[in-house]
Amino acid sequence: MDYAIFLNLELAKSEILFRSNENMGKYRYLLQKATWDNEDALPVGWVKNSYKEQDYIGFTCAACHTTQVNHKGVGIRIDGGPAMIDVWTMFEDLEHALKASLPDSRDAALAARHTSPSITDKRFARLADRILKDQALDEEKRGNLYVQLKTDHQKIQSYNTSDQPTTFVRNGVQHDAVHYGYARLDAFGRIFNRAMSHFDSSHRGNPADAPVSYPYLWDTPQHDFVQWNGIADNGRAAGLGPLARNTGEVVGVFGTVEVKQEEPSWLGKLLWSEKPTYSYPSSVETLNQVRLEDHLKDLWSPLWKQLAAGGALPPINESLATRGREVFDAYECGACHAPIRRDNPERLVVAELTSVDLIETDPTMASNALSYCGPNNTLQNLNVDMCTGQLDNPQSVTGKSAMTIIATGVLKEGLFRKIIPFLETIYGNPWRNKETKRHVNFEVVNKGYLYAYKARPLNGIWATAPFLHNGSIPNLYELFLPSSCDGGKIPGKTCRSQIFTVGNRELDTKHVGFVQEHGPQKRDAGLFIFDTLRTGNSNKGHEYAAGVTPIIKRNKDGIAIRKNNGEFDMTRLEPMNHDDRIALVEYLKTL
Repeated sequence: MDYAIFLNLELAKSEILFRSNENMGKYRYLLQKATWDNEDALPVGWVKNSYKEQDYIGFTCAACHTTQVNHKGVGIRIDGGPAMIDVWTMFEDLEHALKASLPDSRDAALAARHTSPSITDKRFARLADRILKDQALDEEKRGNLYVQLKTDHQKIQSYNTSDQPTTFVRNGVQHDAVHYGYARLDAFGRIFNRAMSHFDSSHRGNPADAPVSYPYLWDTPQHDFVQWNGIADNGRAAGLGPLARNTGEVVGVFGTVEVKQEEPSWLGKLLWSEKPTYSYPSSVETLNQVRLEDHLKDLWSPLWKQLAAGGALPPINESLATRGREVFDAYECGACHAPIRRDNPERLVVAELTSVDLIETDPTMASNALSYCGPNNTLQNLNVDMCTGQLDNPQSVTGKSAMTIIATGVLKEGLFRKIIPFLETIYGNPWRNKETKRHVNFEVVNKGYLYAYKARPLNGIWATAPFLHNGSIPNLYELFLPSSCDGGKIPGKTCRSQIFTVGNRELDTKHVGFVQEHGPQKRDAGLFIFDTLRTGNSNKGHEYAAGVTPIIKRNKDGIAIRKNNGEFDMTRLEPMNHDDRIALVEYLKTL
């Protein structure tokens, strides 16, 4: 949206500016003071950008991938950590604020005059006075401002309508849409809807109803597959995988793309095809993406021990951590969660994924990535993957294919100007000249297999609560408990929290999560109440430590063992006791 409007827009029900620290802090964006390169004191990750001689407000990667944990009055800022922001509420409030500042009259000429006594016109007048200053009485400029304000409102309203339905129907059953709350976003759903809107503006969008935690970014360039379901291959396209991944994310987070159909030239018809071709002029800054990815290569996870040495965190109990390492090994945690050696700058990570059917965590995100489709009105002449079983539109396009097409098209636009960034990406890619293979359930499978979740290395895990891919477990201690008190094998009715709060930054150094607020104070603090019984919020699965989720037996080479009937040979571990859980938490602080 327009930069000047963002800076001067009031909240819908007050004269407080939307961008004020008071309001942006409510969404848990990290506030900053004005500096030479941030004159307007924008929060972390908010940025001014220009495209076709107009200034816009937008996001960088830092908005969603910078976090802060507090401990006894000390704030610890962590680059690459999962943000605690509430994007859903922010966009809803932004839509309401834009609408509230629009005059009642829909006539731009009337909006430019000081004739109406309505509240909305007074709001518009204040906005015009702040933006236009000594030209505030210029009817043409006020009229142009009105048009821009209306355009921005329609854009944000369309975005919200597409992604945030109040209800949705899946498999014939109606569900209430789950609110994301703090620290989560359905990035796949929203990026897919944004990509499809570039191809077909009438696309209603699929429910973005699978919020997940923002992935932490350290070691990302060193991974073979990226994202919670490993949908992005860092080694694909001759080493251009990281650039393709980042381009798709920029398109999804408000990059401007113009999809233009063009008739092929006479030479093109002679040499290639008579089918129409497409161009993808955009606001995507390829060189900046390369620079950001280069920064990530040197981003290491935060060290608890380093912070403890500086007095920011309490020291680790070394003897207890040693006992925790024994528990970690006994429960074979390292089979999925690859270790990171801090003395190895290459530190390549071969991702181990587990099928949803086996790990049994909330399936919504993985299911959506497989089932979401979009119209094929524009893409009918392109080589795309079609959805199957779509009775209303049998020629619809898969989400992954649509995003690949638009990201590739954007990258090819102005190809010769991008030769140097392309070469920098290829030669700087840790997976260049290395074959990536998709490992699921300790076997190599087809790269198109997406109904699985990825096990990340656990270095820096202490700074990434809440846990599981959908943020449904408040701390590491509870991760080792059963999800159900009735179904769990641990005596004493000890199980994971069904309801907990999100939004407090104070670190719980014993259980390793964020301090929970109970009773009336959780409302006073503006915290989000996370209900694990809501669709997309399940805290089930990954219950190895509770003796509930079985593990696959593996041979000496780490490959899954199958029985004569083809099924996996499975076993269950003994449930951990309290002391083992505490020791394991202490060990995880050391990673």
